[in-house]
Amino acid sequence: MNVNGKLALVTGGASGLGEALAHALRDAGARVVVLDRHPATLTGIESIPCDITDEAAVAAVISAIVDRHGPIAILANVAGIGGIGSIASPAGPGDISAFRRVIDVNLIGAVAVTAHVAHSMIANMPDGPDGERGIILNACSIASFEGQEGMDAYGASKAALAALTLIWARDLSRHAIRCVGIAPGFFATPMTAPMPDALVDELIDGMEFPRRAGTAQEFADAAMFLIRSPMINAEILRLDGGARPPARTRWTAAA
Repeated sequence: MNVNGKLALVTGGASGLGEALAHALRDAGARVVVLDRHPATLTGIESIPCDITDEAAVAAVISAIVDRHGPIAILANVAGIGGIGSIASPAGPGDISAFRRVIDVNLIGAVAVTAHVAHSMIANMPDGPDGERGIILNACSIASFEGQEGMDAYGASKAALAALTLIWARDLSRHAIRCVGIAPGFFATPMTAPMPDALVDELIDGMEFPRRAGTAQEFADAAMFLIRSPMINAEILRLDGGARPPARTRWTAAA
């Protein structure tokens, strides 16, 4: 897809990976709107406060965006939160309310936004040589495939989002809408900033090359490649320096 002049919606775009992608889309000529619970001041980008776990709020916001700006051609589901916690321990069962919160944001929130945006996309005018109407990009994770100890809620949410990437591509292909995903490994973002140095060192040591944290700009570059490449559909790109995380880290085993 040629993003120039297109309307792009980025969830979680106030910081980290989402912010970098919002800037990349803007710099490529797209008109960009960001949805985030946190206020953001992004030059040349409209930022709308929205709790994506509230479907009624999502529906109202999407309708207002389309009424004000026209059809949404690009959706990037980047909003997400982390969480550590096992299903059970000698002290008792796992924290189900904390588990539900991660699922609500990372999975149900993405489903709600996608449902309303995709419905709108179906009415878009065909564009380009393939008559493409839109593209949906999911921010998955290597936790979608390499579940580690204590990553119960986060791994479940990202594994489901990875599975939905193929399903949504099949749901929407008849309407000329693609769905793709990116599965980052360890990236330097506000979400990972509180991680202990010992855990960061171990995660980086498990990478093949390069052995360093990924950058938000590298995520944005990969996302732009997928958005611009019409033959890439129903695919998830691992962006992890060749990392294959072990079942558990020394840090979590000692915790």
